Amino acid sequence: MTLPEKDKENLRKPVCYDPAKKKFITIEEIASGKENVIPVDTLAEADFKKLVIERQRVGPDYKVQAISGPPFSRDDVIKAIEQDEPFGRMTLEAEKSYLRDFLSKIQQNQK
Repeated sequence: MTLPEKDKENLRKPVCYDPAKKKFITIEEIASGKENVIPVDTLAEADFKKLVIERQRVGPDYKVQAISGPPFSRDDVIKAIEQDEPFGRMTLEAEKSYLRDFLSKIQQNQK
């Protein structure tokens, strides 16, 4: 199966979460056929938050900054998500949009 382009530094990041198995799923597990795509729109809000937080934890360290305000470290972003702060909610929406598109490309390539 041909997969969409994926940054090698981010291969450890899960792209799905299976709430029935309580398991994060990586792109490699999908590519190998061991796991299936779980669309992000099917996840409960709490499960989607788990997925996004795990994606932040296992990815490379980074700093991000909105147009106004202080820079956020990876741990700051995780805290903002956990505490339902505005920056955390924006992160969740950005991740949902990215994962929705990315997983759609994977499913198109599986056909």
